Amino acid sequence: MRPAQESRPSPPADATDHPKAFRSRWAVIVFLLTAVAGLAGDLISKEYVFDSLLGERADLAEDVRTVSQRLSAPLGPPPASREVLRHLNVRRPLALGVELTLSTNPGVVFGMPMQRAAVVVATLVTVAIVGFFFATSSARQRWLHAALGLVLAGALGNLYDRLFAAVTLPGIEPIRRQVRDFLDFSAWHYPWVFNIADALLVVGVAIIILHGLVNWRRAADAPPKAKG
Repeated sequence: MRPAQESRPSPPADATDHPKAFRSRWAVIVFLLTAVAGLAGDLISKEYVFDSLLGERADLAEDVRTVSQRLSAPLGPPPASREVLRHLNVRRPLALGVELTLSTNPGVVFGMPMQRAAVVVATLVTVAIVGFFFATSSARQRWLHAALGLVLAGALGNLYDRLFAAVTLPGIEPIRRQVRDFLDFSAWHYPWVFNIADALLVVGVAIIILHGLVNWRRAADAPPKAKG
């Protein structure tokens, strides 16, 4: 009789041994649920805040007329509707020094100018990259899936505005295809007004970076694998 072979413990499973996220029902649910919830929250908040603050201004039509006349140059073209909205200074205190301030942004982050077509292409590339990272990630990396969902929601929320949004002011041309912003932290020395989509993007990217740093640290601390 041959002696029974000694059983050897199997090596710990690596992240690469787990199924890919796109094959896992729960990974797909976390990713899509986070993206849909974030996108809905962004679009609903924009509609509500703009409709609410403009609707509660009793003399809005007269205020728009007064600001337009003040900004108009003699014999020149009428002022841009975005400038009229900015000078209307439509705002409402929220909490802890934070205000709701209506603003629109025709450019990208921090108001930097960029052609709309280029922004749309860049957004679609971002969506493709997010989809690729999700599909190739491990099914167990739920925090990463949620973070990718946040980035997707933020990108699509601002893309919607650049393609379809319109802010209507009485007596002047609507402000079309500009990102609607309303979160104002200027009392906290943050000068830019932003929206929920921007916050989702920042939080999502921060989680992805933290996730990458944690994985890098674990890989650096792991003992080298034996050859053979």
